[in-house]
Amino acid sequence: MVLNCTSMAGSMSDRFAAVLSLGFLFSSIFSITVHAGQGVWKVETLKLPSPAIRLFTSEKNEVGLGRIRIKTRNGGWFALGKCAGKPCVTALETGYRRPAPPSQALPDAEVITGKQNIRAAWLAGPTRRYAHGVLGDAIEAERVVVEDSNGKRQSLFLPKTAVFEDRFVRLADLDGDGTDEIIVVKSYLSKGAALAVFELAPDGLKIVDETPAIGRAHRWLNPAGIADYDGDERNEIAIVVTPHIGGRLEFWGFRDGKLIRKAHLNGFSNHVVGSRVQQMSASADFNGDGVTDLVLPSHDRKAIRFISLVGGTARAFALVKLPGAVVTEIQPVHFPGARRPHLVMGLDTGQLAIMR
Repeated sequence: MVLNCTSMAGSMSDRFAAVLSLGFLFSSIFSITVHAGQGVWKVETLKLPSPAIRLFTSEKNEVGLGRIRIKTRNGGWFALGKCAGKPCVTALETGYRRPAPPSQALPDAEVITGKQNIRAAWLAGPTRRYAHGVLGDAIEAERVVVEDSNGKRQSLFLPKTAVFEDRFVRLADLDGDGTDEIIVVKSYLSKGAALAVFELAPDGLKIVDETPAIGRAHRWLNPAGIADYDGDERNEIAIVVTPHIGGRLEFWGFRDGKLIRKAHLNGFSNHVVGSRVQQMSASADFNGDGVTDLVLPSHDRKAIRFISLVGGTARAFALVKLPGAVVTEIQPVHFPGARRPHLVMGLDTGQLAIMR
């Protein structure tokens, strides 16, 4: 590997390094070029002082790689950028701070904001009645809270036979009516996870439909994306069923208030047991056909697989091998005029990988 920027001793804690070296640059670059499907991908890796455990995007006005914020295992924070035309990271004094969650929200809840009929939504009512802990603890949610565009809040409570085994809801217009539905993982204590769709109706918040539960307690699924993956101008929901054991990718459509499974493909994982990271995937047009594709890790998380749903059949059209297993979010970085985004992710080797 070629060291192209100033580095610091790996024995120092990230936070101590950040205090002493604000503005110093770390980067150990290793590059490989991969021919994958209809394109060529270059994979660059940066060795960090401590392994990355979370990746966020800054809400400031940075563009390109500069939007990425990296949280490391030792508690340090770094910003991704470029020095001498190559990717590098700079130490930060402070990290990425989300607003404090509302009262009675899950301890690690994320408030999701919308621009249509729903202003904000989050999971609340912490409960320990489902001892699974797939997301790092045994605390799940018993209700979902929605604040509509007028500021009115409504809640929906689950019966004691189920919990929301998720950290946040997703808002998307699934039926094309101009209003958002609410998508969230609902787990039954006796038969495992299902994907549930809620709507904010005139008479209140209610469940519309859900996928069949997996059928066994302590079996989970993780959403991978919501987009128009087949080009029919309606959003589909992509999920990975049992990402730790089997890893079946499924695409679901929503028509006339019903969830319909459209396609599936085996051999994927978008989660590590006990991790808070759920967004180990990205959606964009990667093959240039004008339709959104999905990227997510292979079942061992040591490769990135590219999936198209055009024609109604799930098809893997490319695979890029990595020098380690993905352990963080996969963050897409868009550049004006670029044919496709870069992809940034942390690996279990302690490296940060950039695909471009």
